[in-house]
Amino acid sequence: TTIANASNFNEPHSHQGKVTPFEPGDPNVKLDKKALTLLTSGNPYKTQIQSGTAGRGMVVQDVHAPTNIVWGRILDYNNYVNMVPKTVESSNYKVVEHKPTKANPLSQTIYTRMKVGFP
Repeated sequence: TTIANASNFNEPHSHQGKVTPFEPGDPNVKLDKKALTLLTSGNPYKTQIQSGTAGRGMVVQDVHAPTNIVWGRILDYNNYVNMVPKTVESSNYKVVEHKPTKANPLSQTIYTRMKVGFP
């Protein structure tokens, strides 16, 4: 007999559905020889970054394209279903425009719902 522990729909999850907001900037990740070899061969380097009881996945990929094209693809959340494996649904439900300043260079805050499927 195998017993698996899983979430209980009747009890709140420990993180309450909230994660620490992403802070743009240098992720301060050092690439070792294995990572650099992967990148040199044209492959992505994938890793996970732990932060307390939570964490983030990170992928480093050399992309030979203009910056505006790269950011356009990254921010095209409505099209992630067609670009990101295992993404079942993805849509922006709110976009807040900002006037960029020195203190806050962001021009938008994008709120997106994503549903990821597993085989």
